[in-house]
Amino acid sequence: MACNKNHRYNPRFNALPFSEEFFNEPERWKCAGCAYDQGFSDARAGRPNNPRLDVLDQSQAGTVRHRNPIEAYNLGYSDGLIP
Repeated sequence: MACNKNHRYNPRFNALPFSEEFFNEPERWKCAGCAYDQGFSDARAGRPNNPRLDVLDQSQAGTVRHRNPIEAYNLGYSDGLIP
């Protein structure tokens, strides 16, 4: 499924590294914004740090294009731990 959320254009994601390790794999197109949201939600809910890329939407648009979804998840998880 394709992500159509506004977070695809958040300039904050420009700082994330490109997902070169996922070159030519489906994970390369996972939405970094959705990954961030997943990490944030997991931290707030007290769940362990465990990115689940297989359930994320894909995105080829905006600032999330080819950005590393695991780095985005970890950023969201860290932000979610802040009260």
